[in-house]
Amino acid sequence: MSNPSVLESQQSRVGAASARTMAGCWILPPRRALGLYPTQRARLRIERGGVWLTVAGREGALSSDCFLGEGDEQVLEPGVHAVIEPWHGGRAALSGGALAEGVQFRWDPVALPALAVHSEAWSRGVVAPWADLVGALRGAAWAAARLVKGLLQWAVAGRWAPTAAPRTCIDAQCE
Repeated sequence: MSNPSVLESQQSRVGAASARTMAGCWILPPRRALGLYPTQRARLRIERGGVWLTVAGREGALSSDCFLGEGDEQVLEPGVHAVIEPWHGGRAALSGGALAEGVQFRWDPVALPALAVHSEAWSRGVVAPWADLVGALRGAAWAAARLVKGLLQWAVAGRWAPTAAPRTCIDAQCE
């Protein structure tokens, strides 16, 4: 039923705005930009309107621009920086109409496929310890080579023969 204390035009505006907002969506108003910094794989899906998406990769990677319209989606990897701005095909967001309401979008995490989870477990459980072991063996081999070199230099210099007592022992008359 209608509320008699509210004018019909106000009811229509309130009812229409609530009907246009989709459940679970974020709203980006016109003439605004939003930076997204995913910490895990995430999906950006445009439900209403359109956006100009700029994705800057990790250090040294080139940034990319693309336009996403209703129903389009983009998966973003962790560590990237994405900026979205409302875009309506070059039309200005006028004070009335759908363009003035902004863009509605969803931002949801994306589960890794089972194969990726398996490869992460392999990497964490086998590859990383193997790399540690190889590094440790390299260090041990380098230390062994230096030890052999030192022993050879010592043997060549004639250090195998017993040496005289140090001068401090002679002065202190110790055996």
